Amino acid sequence: MSKKKKLGFWEKFATKELSRVSAVQAGNELFLLSETEIKALSKIRKNTYWKVGLAGILGVALLYAPYHIFGASLFPETQVWIPIYKDYIPLEIGFIVYSLVLVLLEIWFLTYTNIKAVVKIAHACGHPNPNDQNFENNINALIAVGLEKKQNELESIGINPYEGLNPWGVFIFQTILRLKAAVSGFIFKLLVKKALGRYALRAVIDFAGMPVYAFWNIWGARKVMNEARIRVMAPPLIKRFADLIYAEQKDNPEFKKYLYDTLQLISESKRSFHYNHFLLSVSLLEKFEIVITEEPPYNEGFLTEIESLSNETRRGVQQLFVFGIMIDGGLSRREKKAIRYLIDKKMLQYAEAEVVQWSKDYFAGRGIETFFKA
Repeated sequence: MSKKKKLGFWEKFATKELSRVSAVQAGNELFLLSETEIKALSKIRKNTYWKVGLAGILGVALLYAPYHIFGASLFPETQVWIPIYKDYIPLEIGFIVYSLVLVLLEIWFLTYTNIKAVVKIAHACGHPNPNDQNFENNINALIAVGLEKKQNELESIGINPYEGLNPWGVFIFQTILRLKAAVSGFIFKLLVKKALGRYALRAVIDFAGMPVYAFWNIWGARKVMNEARIRVMAPPLIKRFADLIYAEQKDNPEFKKYLYDTLQLISESKRSFHYNHFLLSVSLLEKFEIVITEEPPYNEGFLTEIESLSNETRRGVQQLFVFGIMIDGGLSRREKKAIRYLIDKKMLQYAEAEVVQWSKDYFAGRGIETFFKA
């Protein structure tokens, strides 16, 4: 028997918060956002932006204010021998340690804020539903969003968009975000120094990085909240689509034969792992009673075979492909390129503009009724 994975502090905290469901929604109510829900989501977004942006500003202020006020009396230089350099170099070790402590505190605060934002978004939309058979999976998916963890469940059902993807932990993601901010801040300081000239005070240049750190914190929070939103709205929409395509294709063995190939095509078009695609894949494979395996046969010539399929099967493949690339809330350049390729080869009956609009409508909570009726 495999040992159950022990949850970390943040996972326990997120699970506890997400499990406090006071009201739930089901069916169309969840992926169609009301005016009240839109206003609630907008408020959550603005409050989160203010918090993380202020954290970036305070991080710079708390770092450089003591440094410029107290100087060497608080952060004295220490001569450190560097064997490769074969000489001593002056290092402000106290300032380096102090910087690391501030970074760790900010990472802690950003993680806490991200999780709370995800929880508020989910609860504002009445999600997750304890009565849903995928309740635990939906909880885990939202936790992964708040902690910025990659989910590779697709590999467990034999669908792999690319090899070599490593999962990023909370600390690693936030550290990389801070490195981006540091590099951007350094470049911004150079521009400020260039603009002010050689007589610019170092304190002015150091504090000039405030808006840069605020920007990157807001960028990270925006990414988290957008992802939480599409994961909240996806489960009932996926169920509706699965029911629809099953009703149309349940007596078509040819579509069933090419279902795995179509799911793999979607994955390759995305070149990324996404929980919504995993949920869609599992829902369809179980509905069509297809045995799930970690290493299904890979059909390299599937694209060339689509044209020779029956009209009924081609319609099902097209519906599934378009729905699959929309369900993560946006279309990348690669996906748009794939759409154009399929249209040029007369393998896709939908116009690119239609698919783009459906994707926007899904993210905006307007539903995709025109897609279901197409």
